[in-house]
Amino acid sequence: MKQYIFTFSTHHQQPVVWEEAIIADGMMDACVKAKKLCRRYEQEKQIPIRIQYKGVRYCSEDIA
Repeated sequence: MKQYIFTFSTHHQQPVVWEEAIIADGMMDACVKAKKLCRRYEQEKQIPIRIQYKGVRYCSEDIA
């Protein structure tokens, strides 16, 4: 699995920027999950939030 990194930001009175790593099988799955997260954050904060794709991180598994 891969971690898709998205940047979420608000452009309200005090701008706030944060990143979320979304674990998904593919890019489309990651985008759908990011959109759902964005809707939930918009409902909580009551302000518009922007999403921007930042990159992908490959998960490495340690075998002991």
